[in-house]
Amino acid sequence: MTVGLMNDNWRIKKLGEILKLEYGKPLPKSERISDGKFPVYGANGIKSWSDTYYYDNGSIIVGRKGSAGELTLTKGKFWPLDVTYYVTFDKKKYDLQFIYRLLQTLNLQGLAKGVKPGINRNDVYAISVNIPDSLNEQKRIVKKLDEAFEKIEKAKNNTEKNLQNARELFESYINSIFNNPGEDWETCPLVKHVRFIDYRGKTPQKTESGMRLITAKNVKNGFLQEFPQEFVDPDIYDNWMTRGIPKKGDILFTSEAPLANIAQLDTDKKVIFAQRIIILQPDQNKIDQTFLKYLLLSKPVKDRIFTKATGATVQGIKASLLKQIEIYFPEDLAQQKSIVKKLDALSGQTKKLEETYKKKLENLGELKKSILHKAFTGEL
Repeated sequence: MTVGLMNDNWRIKKLGEILKLEYGKPLPKSERISDGKFPVYGANGIKSWSDTYYYDNGSIIVGRKGSAGELTLTKGKFWPLDVTYYVTFDKKKYDLQFIYRLLQTLNLQGLAKGVKPGINRNDVYAISVNIPDSLNEQKRIVKKLDEAFEKIEKAKNNTEKNLQNARELFESYINSIFNNPGEDWETCPLVKHVRFIDYRGKTPQKTESGMRLITAKNVKNGFLQEFPQEFVDPDIYDNWMTRGIPKKGDILFTSEAPLANIAQLDTDKKVIFAQRIIILQPDQNKIDQTFLKYLLLSKPVKDRIFTKATGATVQGIKASLLKQIEIYFPEDLAQQKSIVKKLDALSGQTKKLEETYKKKLENLGELKKSILHKAFTGEL
C-alpha cells in the first residue's frame, strides 16, 4: 500500500500500533454441533457451530494457515479455530468496519509463506498504513464506502441476473426445438448412428510442453475451454491413440465429474485425451455433428442421461447405458443444418451478451478497488 501524509488529520502508523492478531484455539469435535448458538471460524469462513464461544465481541478473522490472508468480518460471540488469527484493538480509537476495509486493501495473501501457506503476524504488524486520528472520520469513510458498495452490489446483482437470463433464453430456445420433434424425425438409440471412441480409464504422463492434452476440465457445456493447459510427449501419440482418432467437429462427452458436459472438438491438430472423456463421431450421412451437440445439450436428452446415471457422491454413466440413450433428429440433413444455423446465430448473440455482462462485472470489481484506494488515501 502506498503511504504518504495527506493532511494533518491522518497519520502514518504500523499496523502493529493499531491492532493485535490473537491466535485462534482448537475446538474439540465433540463441541462442534450443527445447531449451535455461536459460529466457529476457520481460515476462510464459518466451519461449524458450537454452544461454546471463545471471544465475545465483533472482530475480524484473518486466515493464518491454509487460506492465509482471507478476511471474515464477525459479529458478536464466536470461536476462532487454530488456523486463524482474530483482531483486537482499542475501540475508543478505531472503528471495526474501518479496520476491516483497510485490511482489504493490503493483499495479506501475498505475505503467505511455506508449503502449507501461512502468515507470520509480525509481517502484518510491520506494514505502514495511513489512518485518520478521528474516530468520527473513520466512521464517515465507512458510511461513504457502504453507500458506494451498496450501489455496486445492486449493479452487480442486476448484471448477474441479466447474464443468467441470456443463458436461460438460449437454453429455452434449444429446449423448445427438442421438446417438439417433428413427425418425420427418426428415433433410435445413440449408438445406431454414432461411433464411440472411449478413452476413459487412461491418462498419459504429463509433460511441461508438447502435444495438447484434453481432459474433462476443458469440456464445458457447449464449448471447449483452453485452460487448464496440459501437455504430453508427442512421441506417444501413435501408441496411445489406439482406440480411434478424433476429427474436428467430433462431440466430446464427459462421463463423470462432471457428468454430461458437452463440447465440440475445434481443431485439426493432433490432440490426446485423458480419462472421463468419450468421443462421439456421428455418421454424417445421418446426423450433422453440430446438430448432435445441440441435441445432447438439450434438457430432454440430458434428463434421459441423468436418469441412467449411477453414483451417490459423483454421478457417472456406463458407456453401455449411454449407447442406448434414445435420440431423435430430422431425417433430412438440410433440416438439421437449418436448425443448426438458427442455434449458431442465437449462440453467437448470447456469447456477445455474456462477454458484455462479464466485462461489466470486471469493471464493477475494479471500481470497488478504486473506491477503496481513494478511501485510504484521503480522497473520499
